[in-house]
Amino acid sequence: MRRAIASALLALLLIGQTHSSDQKIKSKDQANNKLYHQWHSICLTGDTAQIDAQISRYEAKLRIRPDDHLAQVYLGSACALRAKASFWMLTKLNYLKRGQRLMDEAVVEAPAKPRVRMIRAIASYKVPKNFGRREIAVADFEKLASIAVNEQTNLADNERQVILYYAWLTFKDEKHPQANKTKRLCHSIAPTSKYGKLTKP
Repeated sequence: MRRAIASALLALLLIGQTHSSDQKIKSKDQANNKLYHQWHSICLTGDTAQIDAQISRYEAKLRIRPDDHLAQVYLGSACALRAKASFWMLTKLNYLKRGQRLMDEAVVEAPAKPRVRMIRAIASYKVPKNFGRREIAVADFEKLASIAVNEQTNLADNERQVILYYAWLTFKDEKHPQANKTKRLCHSIAPTSKYGKLTKP
C-alpha cells in the first residue's frame, strides 16, 4: 500500500515538473517571439545600417542556439528586406537568395510551428512575383488558415488576424476560391482591430 502511494506521489511530482518545464519553455518562446518581432520591425524602416544591425542580432542568437528556427526564419526575412533596401543588383540578389534559403530551411526543420511558417508566407507574398515565391505563399497560407480559425490554437488573436489578412491578400491576387471566406474570418475575430477594419465588408 505504501509503495503504491509512493509511486502515485512520484508520478504526480514528475507530471508537475514536466508541466513547469513546459510553461518555462512556452514563456521563453513568447519572449523570443516578441523580441524577434521588435528587431524585424526595425528592419521595416528600410535603413540598411539598421537592418544590418538586426541581422547581426539574429546571427548571434543562432550561434548560441542553432536550432532556434524562429530566429532563423526572421533572419531570412531580414535578409529579404535588406535585399529590397540595397542599391546594387548583385547585392540584392545575394541577400534575397540567402533570405529565401534560410526561411525554407526553417520551415523544413520546423514544419509544425505556425509562427515560422507565417513569417515565410508573408515574406514570400511580398517578394515580386517574378522571383517565383507566390506558390510557396499560397501553400503556406492554405496550411496556416486552418490553424488561424481554430480558437484553441496557441496563437494570439492578432497573430491569427495577421495570418488571415495576408492569406486574403494572397488568395485575392491569385483568384483563390477561399479569398472572400478568409477575409470574413479575419474580420470576425476582432472587427474593431487594425486588421478587422482592413477586412470590413
